[in-house]
Amino acid sequence: MPLTHTGINKLQPSPTSIATKRPDKHSDGNGLQLWVRYTGVKSWISAYRWQGKQQTLTIGTYPVMSLQSARQRNLEIKRLIADGINPKDDKKKTQADNDGSRSFDTIAQRWHNDRKAHITPTTHSRDYSQYQRDIKPAIGHKNIDDITAPDILAIGKAIEARGATDMAHRAIRQTGQIFKQAIREGIVTHNPANNLTEALQPHKVKHYPRVTSQQLPKLLQDINAYGGHLLVRLGFWVLCYTFVRTKELRLMEWEEIDYKAKIWRIPADKMKMDRPHQVPLAPQVLAILEQIKALGLSDRYVFYNIEHHQPYSENAFSNALKRMGYKDKMTGHGFRGLASTTLHEQGFKHEAIEAQLAHEKENKVSKAYNGAQYLACRTDMMHQWANFVDAAFAGKIDNIIHGNFKQQAQQLG
Repeated sequence: MPLTHTGINKLQPSPTSIATKRPDKHSDGNGLQLWVRYTGVKSWISAYRWQGKQQTLTIGTYPVMSLQSARQRNLEIKRLIADGINPKDDKKKTQADNDGSRSFDTIAQRWHNDRKAHITPTTHSRDYSQYQRDIKPAIGHKNIDDITAPDILAIGKAIEARGATDMAHRAIRQTGQIFKQAIREGIVTHNPANNLTEALQPHKVKHYPRVTSQQLPKLLQDINAYGGHLLVRLGFWVLCYTFVRTKELRLMEWEEIDYKAKIWRIPADKMKMDRPHQVPLAPQVLAILEQIKALGLSDRYVFYNIEHHQPYSENAFSNALKRMGYKDKMTGHGFRGLASTTLHEQGFKHEAIEAQLAHEKENKVSKAYNGAQYLACRTDMMHQWANFVDAAFAGKIDNIIHGNFKQQAQQLG
């Protein structure tokens, strides 16, 4: 028979319950039960089957939860099951919503804290200040599930209205990175910040200072003679051979190196454009990696600073260039522009160069080169580029520029 308030008030633990410390179970029907425990506590239980197994879920205590409220909650549980949702998962989500663990700010704070070990204090301070100023007031209080693309775009538009176009782009990218953190943690499955920067005004292209191909031999000689940290010196050589972004180099991990295929596979979450990237490795790069591996500095990071117990910072490379006399003349990013200009001048395929630079924009021709044939093209190009760098270091750059390098480039094209 269904339970009544009068009947429930009269219920007391039975002698058996007191002796065994097991609850007395009283059914209200439709899977709703009232368990009277040996202590006298009366708990509402919803019994149901999930994926063929009997399950129970505590939904409240009497009289805090009335009989009518318990019946209503039990019906909600039945509806969840009908919709293919495990009531226990729904309960965990509800508890997380209430305790703040799913709030955007909670996840954002965790993301910023995790980044401290991998970026310079200046960069961390810049990004965290922007979060506190522009992002947190708008969406920090919201549960991450409730944040939509228009919510995020509104942040960028508000910053753009101040005339800070670059900051608007950075704010949306930062929000997207925080969503990627939530995706990695299994909190959400969708990133509403994807592609939103396209709705903003184009940011101004920043031109990084760099040397010319004719000045490269002198730079390489200076790098080779650099008396600072060995891994910084070797890092410059890898930057020159691979022309990746400095951040990608600094956070390079041993597990990303495919020695058999001779490829460095950079995961999407380390790339500026949020796409995985493959870097064919010339023999010169593999030799440097073997030299660093033999040092046994870290089982995880390649360019690991044992003094600070973290990967080398951006400042380590920029300060080294300054000490070598290249302030306002060359940056880590400058190796990318140097390689791009030289390879274009030598007749290499534009699509191959752009793909190797992992640039954002892709045309239909570029997208057609995603297969093995294009990788082979890029591999040949990277090997020739490495040989060109070695020739420049040896002082034979004029012969290479006007001779074999160009001929090989034409054959590749």
